[in-house]
Amino acid sequence: MPGAAYFDGGDYSYLITEGIAVDTTRAFTVGVWVRPEVTGQEMVAVSQSGIWSAPNFALGATTDGDGKPTWGFALPTADGQVTVTGGTPEAGEWAHLAGVYDPATGSARLYVDGTAVAARDAVVPADTALWHFVMGEALDSDGYTFGQKWRGDLADVRVWNADVPAAELAELGRRKPRPFAYWPMESVQTLENGIARIPDTHHNIGFILGGDARLSNEEPLAGSADITLDGDGDHLFSDIPPLNTDRSWAVSTKVRLHGAPDRDMAVLSQTGWQADAFTLRYHAADQTWRAVLAHADSADADTTQLSAPAPGGAQNLLLQYDEKARQVQLYVDGILADSAPYAETDAWQAGSSLQAGRDSAADGVGAHFLDGDIDEVRTWEGALSEEEIRAVP
Repeated sequence: MPGAAYFDGGDYSYLITEGIAVDTTRAFTVGVWVRPEVTGQEMVAVSQSGIWSAPNFALGATTDGDGKPTWGFALPTADGQVTVTGGTPEAGEWAHLAGVYDPATGSARLYVDGTAVAARDAVVPADTALWHFVMGEALDSDGYTFGQKWRGDLADVRVWNADVPAAELAELGRRKPRPFAYWPMESVQTLENGIARIPDTHHNIGFILGGDARLSNEEPLAGSADITLDGDGDHLFSDIPPLNTDRSWAVSTKVRLHGAPDRDMAVLSQTGWQADAFTLRYHAADQTWRAVLAHADSADADTTQLSAPAPGGAQNLLLQYDEKARQVQLYVDGILADSAPYAETDAWQAGSSLQAGRDSAADGVGAHFLDGDIDEVRTWEGALSEEEIRAVP
């Protein structure tokens, strides 16, 4: 994540302000993106110190009553300390934490990745002494550590002197999609070995032209050119896998079929060794777009399928997996056409190529070759919101 700070858990690995950041006897909210190196132990991500007392608050990783890793938001009370716990930390994985104190209702709430996971009754004493705001541990005024030091990354630390609405925390805790690859299909490079490739604009991932696939300037779908395929072995394939298909992802393209096809034809797919993690194809029997997602890299794996009308002409297709929502979604021309449940256990990493114009290339055997035009292929790490999908060119 851009702008992250790393804390190694050492004696001097923390940041501290010159004064208080917020009056914790009144309504307040604190939020932070965290990526722990380890789990199963107490680690304070952000806190505000007390004077000769427990911290004004502490937000970070802890363990539950059974010793299992969890997130925690701790506040002082007249009877000691109350800790709200919930969610499950994963070493090396980003999560957004937010702690909210609402004195009007006498409650503390913990949010993980924008979702409220737990709440408890809590009343912070009005005479609580306030001290420095600290990142990376929890200290009293004499420098004594109350919780183990943070080991990992912290980013986007925010503090509000208000009870931030749940909708705002949901947006802050949403993992924003990151554009990963984009092929505008405007030009073709010819390498020394004669291979023709289209470079993407982000990471120099090549889309290799196979068969007689060629650049065309005749009525391009976008810009000055697109790629035309004749359905007889033409296709494109990436020279490295551009999508991590076991986490949230999205892929989109513009497509135009030639004529009125009487057979199934693939638009996009990402292949494993025995199956496609997903394939997005035209289904001739009922003239629909059909997304098929295998639940494992196996030829006989169960699948999840989505469909949408394919009336002909040029259309924009977008398929995505939202890990948090446990859903796969198919959008046509920026409108949600179909969705279905898709569990985390159904997702797996397809370690081969992204393909355009064919699918089922496990063991090197291609199928469902497209007779049509392809343009503007994009991939993202993470799932897009509906607003972001409508903004895709």
